[in-house]
Amino acid sequence: MKRYASTLVLFTFILSSVVLSSCKKEEIDPDLSKVFVGSWEGELVVEDGYESKTDWVITRISDNSVRIESTYNFIAKDPKYTSRTSKTTLENISLSTTVANSVTLHTTDEIETSNDVIAVKGTGIVVGRTLTVSSTGTYKKTGVVVTPPSQKFTKR
Repeated sequence: MKRYASTLVLFTFILSSVVLSSCKKEEIDPDLSKVFVGSWEGELVVEDGYESKTDWVITRISDNSVRIESTYNFIAKDPKYTSRTSKTTLENISLSTTVANSVTLHTTDEIETSNDVIAVKGTGIVVGRTLTVSSTGTYKKTGVVVTPPSQKFTKR
C-alpha cells in the first residue's frame, strides 16, 4: 500500500509540474508601438459628386506612443466641388494594453467648423492587417455628442 501511495504522489507531482509549466503567462513585448508602425491605407468613401480617403503613416516615438501623419484626399467628381488634399500630424498618441492583451491607440484632436469646435476622441485597435478606429466628437459650444462611423485602414 505504501508503494502505491508513493507512486501516486510521484505521478501527481509530475502531472502538476507539466500542467503548471504549460500554463505560464505569455510575455508581452514592452514595445507597444510595433503593431501600429507603418503605412495605413484608409477606405475610399464614395458619395454623390466626390470621393474621399484618409491615409496614415504611423511612426514610433517610444514604446508607449506614436506619431500619426494623416493625409486626407477629397476628390471632386462634380464641378460644384473642389478637389483638395490636407495633411495633419497628431503627436504623442498614447498606447495601452487591454485585459485581452490587445494594444490600443488613443487619439484626441480638435476640428474647427464654421460655428464651433469639435473635440474628437478616438480609439484604434489592430486585428491582423486592419486598423479600426472608433471615435466620438463633442461640440464645445453646444455639448452635442456625435459618433461618426468607424474608420478602417489596411496596412500596406
